[in-house]
Amino acid sequence: MKKVSTLVALSMALSGGAAYAATMENTVSSAQETSAPTASIAAGDVQVSVNGASVAQGYWNQDQKTAMIPLRALTEALGIELKWKKEDKSAELTRGTLWTQVFTGKDRYSVNKMLLTLGIAPEIKDGTLYVPAVFAEKVLHAQVNTAGNQVTITSEEDVKTVTERGVITLISNQDKYQSIQIGGAGPDGIVLNLNEDTQFISADGKEITLADLSIGMVVEAKHSLVSTLSLPPQTPTYKVTVLDTAAESAAQPTETWGTAGSIENVDTKDGIVTQIEITGTRLTETAPDHVVLNIDKATSLVDQKGEVVKAEQLTKGAKVIGFYSPALTRSLPPIGTAWKVVVELP
Repeated sequence: MKKVSTLVALSMALSGGAAYAATMENTVSSAQETSAPTASIAAGDVQVSVNGASVAQGYWNQDQKTAMIPLRALTEALGIELKWKKEDKSAELTRGTLWTQVFTGKDRYSVNKMLLTLGIAPEIKDGTLYVPAVFAEKVLHAQVNTAGNQVTITSEEDVKTVTERGVITLISNQDKYQSIQIGGAGPDGIVLNLNEDTQFISADGKEITLADLSIGMVVEAKHSLVSTLSLPPQTPTYKVTVLDTAAESAAQPTETWGTAGSIENVDTKDGIVTQIEITGTRLTETAPDHVVLNIDKATSLVDQKGEVVKAEQLTKGAKVIGFYSPALTRSLPPIGTAWKVVVELP
């Protein structure tokens, strides 16, 4: 990983997540803030990165000397709770023993009940509250590095990592905002934000790329201990290792579709589950949200971490994710054969 100076964080702008993450990062609450004065933006955007992940855009203030960064994007990335107080147009930030308050239009920053000035007041632009980049250093005790139009924020907590495994349910490869989601679909699981330094390793130890991954694969991820407060949470990721064996990879359909939801019906023969009906949401754009999947000896049955489970877990009402090929009947609902079924255990 390239070392830059600074702060704990994450990329809300990445994600399978990436599109909705970017929206959450850049909004403090338009309805609450639009009544405040608006700052004029100088030419040239400021790119803001937190712990190696690009999270948002800021701008240079009128004197072209101070980089202004969106407060909501910063706090979401750092796992800091932000409460907007409409009555005095201030934002209250808390995380553990950290407490601070930011007032719109006032160069007065409260740090653990003590006042601090930074030379410039917070400003609101298009419903988003911005603070000077030095706020991350002086108030949040991080190091900030500004080079050209790039503001890089990192923290000591960034070096703390955790390793976990899970089944990929979403892959987002939108330009510079790349991420994968594992361990569940929708608000479940975790979104792994990726950057140019993230390593991708195959089961046999060879270097691969994001393009080599597909939904349904079981991976092990080494990521930051810090995550956002969003659902699902998001975290900077340093290494992704595919755990599927060569035989398991060979059995996977060339094109894999997925549907996440609940089992509506279960068919059995001689006490063995032969078919399940899933209603929920599609994981891929062309997949159905209502599908019937045949279960045979080749179907892999696992939990959200990729651990093998028994067919007895396929019960009516159970939350599951079905992975299958596009070879479906034209019936309603369409019928196909499951390559893998993930049972979302509590």
